[in-house]
Amino acid sequence: MHRLVRHLRGSQFLKDNAIYLVGSIVVGVLNYLYYPVLGRMLPPSAFGEVQTLVSLFLQITIFLSVLGLITVNIVANYKDEEQRNAVVLEFEKLAFVISAALVLLTVIFQSSLRQFLHFNSSWPFVILMLSVVATVPFTFRGAFVRGQKKFGVSAISTIIGAGAKLLFSVLLVLVGFGTIGAIGGLILAQVVAAAYVAWWALRLGLKRGNNARRSALPDFKVLLPELRYGLLVLVGSLVITLQYSLDILVVKHYFDAHTAGLYAGVASVARIIFFLTASIALVLMPSVRLHQPAAQNRKLLVKSLLLFAALTIPTLLFFIGFPKFVIGILMGSSYESMAGLLPKLGVAICVIAILNLFVSYYLALRRYGIAVVVLAGGLTTYGLMLWHHASPSAVVTSLLVGSLAMVGLLAVWLIATNVLKKGTEEWRGS
Repeated sequence: MHRLVRHLRGSQFLKDNAIYLVGSIVVGVLNYLYYPVLGRMLPPSAFGEVQTLVSLFLQITIFLSVLGLITVNIVANYKDEEQRNAVVLEFEKLAFVISAALVLLTVIFQSSLRQFLHFNSSWPFVILMLSVVATVPFTFRGAFVRGQKKFGVSAISTIIGAGAKLLFSVLLVLVGFGTIGAIGGLILAQVVAAAYVAWWALRLGLKRGNNARRSALPDFKVLLPELRYGLLVLVGSLVITLQYSLDILVVKHYFDAHTAGLYAGVASVARIIFFLTASIALVLMPSVRLHQPAAQNRKLLVKSLLLFAALTIPTLLFFIGFPKFVIGILMGSSYESMAGLLPKLGVAICVIAILNLFVSYYLALRRYGIAVVVLAGGLTTYGLMLWHHASPSAVVTSLLVGSLAMVGLLAVWLIATNVLKKGTEEWRGS
């Protein structure tokens, strides 16, 4: 027992997890205060719009998550600091170009978006795209800091962002901006958080080299070696993000605004499980390295799974045992009519969170086969949702079954990979 305690105290990986977990819990509290606070300030129909925009933000910024994960991997594995900085800053240029193009496309197709998602105005979509632009510097500086394993700095920057988002959004809604104010607060928050983390990234060595190309457009010669890996990260991140957020858009599209708003409230509570454990995956990625012994990387995965179980099992049991109480406390009595969905949706989100952990591990190892697994599993989920969406409960069932199917595909892939590896080793030995 004493040996175990000494091991836990001496493990830098567990210390990093503890630091980032505490920060994530604070961020989680602030992020989820955003929903019940705005849920009480806005009518359910308007809150449904806000939750839909947040889901869109998560899906649109997948490309930023992808580039951020690539940045973490680059910082963790590159030895040449000048080359590392050049690649990171060129990827940031690429992100600005993509986000600017998204703003332009949103302006062009704003009427179509408004009609498809049943919004009263097109302006929330434009504000949403501007918040994507504001998120670019925060994403890259934060990823650089995580790659350097400065998890305390990274945690503080996300706390600043979450706290500022809540503060600015509430103030803008109070003065009468409604849905636009709720999303507009996100822009101001990202600017404040980016200023803090950019200062730290500069201190840690993220600087433009003397010979760096200063064009406004990205240099694809510099980016090309990492673009194949970027495609792998894109597939993994895209599917996982869609997996835990697409149900809100499906309900928003197929049901009336009031029903969609109630479902959004329950969904925001269920997602506590995902965001509570997301920090474990974020710490795991820069800790797993390509040139470390395989046994050392596997130990990190096992430790991550144990931490995951310690966090999710009590939370999930509470959701299953007291759904109406949880929804009433966090979202208010007006959302209790859909509290019966929380246990099943909580299990679905828990399965997706486990998948996120495994996907992060194999992305860090640059195992390209994981892309086939998550893509096949994601397509299964989306097909089920399109076929089976007669009620919000049916949408949740489709999400759960599709996510379990992805777990099954992951297990098959791992078994097949191990069998193939053993067969190759035996053939070489003979």
